[in-house]
Amino acid sequence: MDSLFRFSALAEKMQPSPIRELFRVIQQPGMISFAGGLPDPDTFPVEAFASCADVLERDGRTVLQYGASEGYPPLREAIVEMMIGRLGYHPQPEELLVTSGSQQAVDLIARALLDPGDVVVVEAPTYPGTLHCLRNAGANFTTIPTDGDGMRVDLLPGVIAASERATGKRPKLIYTVPDFSNPSGACMSLERRQQLIELATELAIPVFEDDPYGRLRFSGQPVPSLKSLAGNAPVVIYASSFSKVLAPGVRVAWTVAAPELIRAMVLMRQGEDLCTSTVTQALVAEYCRRGLLEEHLHHIVTTYARKSRAMQAALESHLPDGAASWREPEGGFFFWLELADGDSRSLFERAVEAGVAFVPGGAFYPDPDEQVGDVLSGDAFARLCFTFADDAAIDEGCRRLSGAMSAR
Repeated sequence: MDSLFRFSALAEKMQPSPIRELFRVIQQPGMISFAGGLPDPDTFPVEAFASCADVLERDGRTVLQYGASEGYPPLREAIVEMMIGRLGYHPQPEELLVTSGSQQAVDLIARALLDPGDVVVVEAPTYPGTLHCLRNAGANFTTIPTDGDGMRVDLLPGVIAASERATGKRPKLIYTVPDFSNPSGACMSLERRQQLIELATELAIPVFEDDPYGRLRFSGQPVPSLKSLAGNAPVVIYASSFSKVLAPGVRVAWTVAAPELIRAMVLMRQGEDLCTSTVTQALVAEYCRRGLLEEHLHHIVTTYARKSRAMQAALESHLPDGAASWREPEGGFFFWLELADGDSRSLFERAVEAGVAFVPGGAFYPDPDEQVGDVLSGDAFARLCFTFADDAAIDEGCRRLSGAMSAR
């Protein structure tokens, strides 16, 4: 029988999230997961966050009502204070939008700026959730290589010129995760950040700075954000989230951008979800007002520093000599392994049989088989998340991974 539904061209082209599809594997009994980029649930501030629910007794008639599309005022005030303290930048009210997770921010930015067929410059590798969202908006991609210091900004003019020749269109957006990139863990150097802002300004292409991990540094020296370097210039669109610094279940994030873009995003979201949950925003605002977020950040950074060291030690101890190389992260969630045999897909299958899961590197490229510049294709890499498993599981998981590498 023919389907009753005649799907749109967009629905026909949609592809599943590669990491979400791995959840079935991760949930197998006895599986040690380095796959999903999940925070450690033992760090969730359950009691402290629950105590903030007394905001319902104080302001219940407000927070149980529909809220403004731009966000709950006390939370907006808390975010402004965070921006001033962390970035040295004071957003004006018309520059700030609270969203239901940073994924919604990506969606709203994409729908506000992109028409089907428009080109976006993305790092290779990059966060697949953004690729998924931009692809759903009809975007085409041009990729720029990265290394241990982040985006190869020196290659950007050539990449953009080649894209224009191939498509007849100048890219509309440059997307980057400059701090502890997902998946590579790389942190863009200060010199490259300054160069990126200069080039983007000269080329009149906005830069979307996605910053979920910037506050999770546990070694090395902090580097100014792109937004703090750009200041009032509209060239940088900044987004961050409470998912990694508080808990992903709150689904609260924010965007700071030029007023005309924020206004377009507000109008887009009014046809989508009206507003982010006012109750959740009120709880997060109260949590910040009490100073609990800063205390919690110290706890999670200490925890993740320990876990990163545990994975570094386990990889050094267990992996066969010469099987992989990597750079120890200074923050964030991830190790990015370059495999000597260049075949993360086959290794993934053997690893799952051995009881350990990771994400094959191809998931982080628009085209998993593409070689970007002198960088190998995605199959040469594997992403391991160290934040979710406990220390004993990290060691055992790396031992199992070693066995899978040796079983070729």
